[in-house]
Amino acid sequence: MLNRKYIVLFIMIASLILLISNLSFSQELPRIAVVGITSTAPGYIWSSDSPLSQGATDLMVNALLNTNRFRVFDRAKLDAILQEQNFQHFSGLVDQTTAVKLGKMIGVDSILTGSITNISYKEIGIIQIGPSMIGPYSITVVMTIRIIDVTTGEIHFSTVQEEKVSKSGVIGVSHKQEVAILSAVELICDKVVLNFVAKMDKKTVELSLAPLEGYVVKVESTSSGGITQVYINLGESSGIQVGDEIRIYREGEVILDPKTNEILDRELDLIAQARVMKVKDKISIALVTTKFTNLPIQETDIVEVVR
Repeated sequence: MLNRKYIVLFIMIASLILLISNLSFSQELPRIAVVGITSTAPGYIWSSDSPLSQGATDLMVNALLNTNRFRVFDRAKLDAILQEQNFQHFSGLVDQTTAVKLGKMIGVDSILTGSITNISYKEIGIIQIGPSMIGPYSITVVMTIRIIDVTTGEIHFSTVQEEKVSKSGVIGVSHKQEVAILSAVELICDKVVLNFVAKMDKKTVELSLAPLEGYVVKVESTSSGGITQVYINLGESSGIQVGDEIRIYREGEVILDPKTNEILDRELDLIAQARVMKVKDKISIALVTTKFTNLPIQETDIVEVVR
């Protein structure tokens, strides 16, 4: 008997872990593509097909991947698509219309685009050894980065960042300058991605604290009435997630202020509870798990996400 209890307990724990794992994997990471980081800085013009642009782009891709918060579109595939669409020689920030077109074409949620707008070079001290000038120097890089929502064309995130890197070596050697520039670019990429993730997390917290309500827009039941699905007007942008519990209410009497007509209170009768099974762009689908009354669920019934 004791062994049987342990077996049952083990099965229950394993089922719970499996359920949690399924819910976690069902929440897909946002998909993002980095469109070549170029440079419009005077004396340092890079188009998107230059080796330096590709190096800067790879640094931004690495910064995104290192957070484990994004699915990043493969750069080689993106370069091939850009070439097909005659985008291979662009320089500067990609405009919103182009970003939306490209994003929908490759199936991502956001496009990250950026450009180096200024590079300043400063010699700190010079020592002449034979024909060569050797000494410490610094390079300051200024970059503009934008992240664009390909669904709406809205700019999610926009920032201008500056970083300075100090190096020492032979003055005037272009290769060493390029290494210093990319070192500054790497610092900027890491900072930008961390700031963007912090903004995402802040928005998530704000959504989780705010009351989330909607209403039923469609009801589907089997002929026996044993299984009922409800469609609700809360989509991806609302913050609702697969696995969320929702309560469905029927609105009763509304108490109004007789002078201002402001709603002071309203009676809500709990008629059912459901679990969200699928989240789409503008709606979610939930499976009814518990009925509290014999009242049928109807369109316009109020939905509240349990938090």
